[in-house]
Amino acid sequence: MSDIDTARGVEARPPRHRYTMIVNTRPKVVNDRELTFAEVVALAFPGTPEPEVTFTVTYHRAAGPRHEGNLSEGGTVTIKDGTIFDVTRTRRS
Repeated sequence: MSDIDTARGVEARPPRHRYTMIVNTRPKVVNDRELTFAEVVALAFPGTPEPEVTFTVTYHRAAGPRHEGNLSEGGTVTIKDGTIFDVTRTRRS
């Protein structure tokens, strides 16, 4: 079972492909090539986020037309082996 399956609460299933990426300097393995903002945040900060916390996600070395950029809430990014994510959290004032 991959890290993202654990974050989703999904039972083990046979992987189509496994992608190794880096999230906040830690290697993570996922089975899906496309990840949502919420999935990346869950990999970086497991558990239920507090209501007054916001997240910023940047990525580098992604697949697809944009190889780097910011991932907005509700957005998705197509990854490949070696994609790097930096996820920061900030408390609203």
